[in-house]
Amino acid sequence: MENRPSPPEHNLFDAFREDHAVLGRGFHELSQCLRGNDAAGAREAAERIDTAAGAHIAFEEKHFYPALARMLGAPEVRRMYSEHGKGLAAVRALLERDPGAPLPEDERRRLMGLSQAMEAHIAECGEMFQAMGRLSEAKQAALYRQLTVWREKHPRWTGLPTSG
Repeated sequence: MENRPSPPEHNLFDAFREDHAVLGRGFHELSQCLRGNDAAGAREAAERIDTAAGAHIAFEEKHFYPALARMLGAPEVRRMYSEHGKGLAAVRALLERDPGAPLPEDERRRLMGLSQAMEAHIAECGEMFQAMGRLSEAKQAALYRQLTVWREKHPRWTGLPTSG
């Protein structure tokens, strides 16, 4: 999610799709590591997700979800925040572990459930793309500028204040 050329015009849809592809690959890798009981690999995947996801998550939670709340309804938006919380819980739990420590089976299963919930959230982004298309060009341009600001800040996901 770094070193992107800045297009002359906003393209919120493409930027959003790009971010979701990065997040989707990251959580797929995390789930694969957990399935294979690869604790070290899972921790490395969590580190990459934490670094790559911060700007996009901050953008969604602070700007995009509030813009969609009227269209999707408060319960749907609350669900999306909750799903982010599950992904963050998996990342945070893995980063807090000793890198060489094996994962107890119950913890591996718990983290797998959290990671899979985030994978499902990412896969269900079609509804968000549809809603995005119903926003005015001016609103899309403003949102794209906000995403660009967050990308320049490049925060870690675990460094963001929790919201929702």
